[in-house]
Amino acid sequence: MTRLFILLYIGVLAVLFVAWYIHSQVTDQRLAADRTRVFEEAHAGGARLVAKSVDEVDQERRPMMLADLGRSFGHPIQLMPLAELTPAVQRRFVADDDVVHYRMENGRDVVAALLADGENVVRLGPFPDYGYLEIEDAFKGWMRLATTRLALAKDDRQRMLSEMAQQFDVAIALVERQEIPGGARLRLERGREVVFFLAPDASGEQRGFAASELEGHSEVFRCGPFPNFERGDDKAATTTLALVLLPAALAIALLLRPIARQLRRVEHAAKAIAAGDLTARVDEQQVGAAAKPLAQAFNHMASRTETMLRTQRELLQAVSHELRTPLARIHFAIDLIRSAPDDRHREERLHSLENASEELDDLVGELLRYVRLESDEDRFDVESLGLIPIVEQLLEKHAQVHPTISFEIGQRPSDQVTVQADRAGFERALGNLIANAARFAERQVVIHILENEDSITIDIDDDGPGIPAGDRQRVFEPFVRLEDSGHGVGLGLALVRRIVSKHGGSVAVQDSPLGGSRLQTGWPRRK
Repeated sequence: MTRLFILLYIGVLAVLFVAWYIHSQVTDQRLAADRTRVFEEAHAGGARLVAKSVDEVDQERRPMMLADLGRSFGHPIQLMPLAELTPAVQRRFVADDDVVHYRMENGRDVVAALLADGENVVRLGPFPDYGYLEIEDAFKGWMRLATTRLALAKDDRQRMLSEMAQQFDVAIALVERQEIPGGARLRLERGREVVFFLAPDASGEQRGFAASELEGHSEVFRCGPFPNFERGDDKAATTTLALVLLPAALAIALLLRPIARQLRRVEHAAKAIAAGDLTARVDEQQVGAAAKPLAQAFNHMASRTETMLRTQRELLQAVSHELRTPLARIHFAIDLIRSAPDDRHREERLHSLENASEELDDLVGELLRYVRLESDEDRFDVESLGLIPIVEQLLEKHAQVHPTISFEIGQRPSDQVTVQADRAGFERALGNLIANAARFAERQVVIHILENEDSITIDIDDDGPGIPAGDRQRVFEPFVRLEDSGHGVGLGLALVRRIVSKHGGSVAVQDSPLGGSRLQTGWPRRK
């Protein structure tokens, strides 16, 4: 089987090589033609400006003028007879236009413009390979020539610009400096004569532009957009070839080796978990349909394992830290009972012992609920619950525990509003939020209920010290204690977050209009 696989794959590679060779020959011819189009359109205006400048002086002064111009250009510029060019280039001057691009024997690009006498040409180049700096150097000479002409025109610059525009194959304009992108504008301010940059054209496509300072003026001379150096139809041809031929080669490998490739992903994830990375999973989108159930089962197993280990660590931390305080109080109360002078003092200390025992029992109960919620052992029985009766019952219960605090319902919908939730979980979460608000309120706790189309929002406001903005996420973590506000002791708010999350809702801390904290929860409301 392995030998057959190798032979088939070598045959496919041979077909791909032949197809690539044929395609590359066709593409090279098309790219050469496209390269000529790009160079001629990009440099036509500059080449015509140089030719016009040469035509404006007599033959004796031309060498001196070309020398002066050459100092402004980032590439050679020379005057030469048309007859020295190859016959193919000469024919293009006769048949095509006054500006022609061609490649020299060394493969470098040049652009030549025909002078008015029809016998001589001005050649720009050879140009360097095109990066941003090389493009700027290639444009520098004729951009400076154009800005000099515009600067000399003074009050008649628009007429001069219109005349020059007829010589360019790309758009030219005078624009405010602020219209140049920030990076290019900064390079102009630092003294760069010409900057090349990419910006969206009228259709939103990223195209190349060049800009140069206009001496003595606040405006900038901008050319562009320049033509792209890679045509879209060439991209399409290459993409089509790849889409047809490459899958043909890959299909053979995929048909013969699918199981090994897919199981290898599971193997890598298993090794990562064995090395201690419990978050490693198999990407279900990258495996085939046949292996997807295996990947799902593996990921489910890994998630359960990660959850169990995390809850075990949290439980151990809780036992080692949170149980010490009530246990210490119990031991202290026992010592006091032994030394009580009479029955009245003994009864008071027994009452203190009883309170510490109840606190310990509550903490153990919260620990167990927290672990069950994390490990999915506590299943929710979701039903339609009447919201207002539950809220009123909870407020009445907490009013008895906190007689100095005023509990009330502010904004509320109709008494028939319902919420889809597990009764025990909903009452536990809402009760923990009310208890938290009452613990830190000074005089008042207000509940607002907002009925939305697909959810119920319950806001619980208090007039206590509030929770700093930087700690509003931490209060929902188990056993986090905030020194400034005192919020976050124990597991109350951590339980709330898990219960709400399992219902598909949300919980957050905000500023309360009463001056304290607003604990806001969102619950699903399915009609």
